[in-house]
Amino acid sequence: MATLILVYIKNNKKYMKIKENLSMSGKLKTVIRDAETGFVKRITYYNNVICTVGKSMIADNLTNASPDNVMRINYVALGSDATAPVASDTTLGTEVYRNTVASETNSDNIAYISAFFGQTEVTGTFAEAGLFSDGAAGADSGILVSHVAISETKSAVETLTIDWQITIN
Repeated sequence: MATLILVYIKNNKKYMKIKENLSMSGKLKTVIRDAETGFVKRITYYNNVICTVGKSMIADNLTNASPDNVMRINYVALGSDATAPVASDTTLGTEVYRNTVASETNSDNIAYISAFFGQTEVTGTFAEAGLFSDGAAGADSGILVSHVAISETKSAVETLTIDWQITIN
């Protein structure tokens, strides 16, 4: 969290104003492994966009006795649209497949979310990924918290692990 302290003098009196800023940022790591041996074939890192609808959902949960959505991230989705993600996105450009979150935890203002895609579960070339809160099994369901452009190809003899970090400063 960034804190800005302003000190100023007005009518020979000293005043102090404190302003805090809250921000969220995300990082993504993809790991492609040989499904039979577990050998790591490639690891790639990406930075992502935190979507406005995700931030609005957080604000709603902080202030509403009966919030519209459950905040817990429960799905990770892969898509094929190569359009650059922007904060105003509410869905992936073209969602291809989604999976429930495999594990999640948090420590020191960082949420750690992981998803696993098995060898025969899904194959193809993926250009985007997204984190969804309050989602269901169907495409484009839930609140898109984070959206990232990726460049990953997964075959039927590989597994894909996605490890996401969402930092709240």
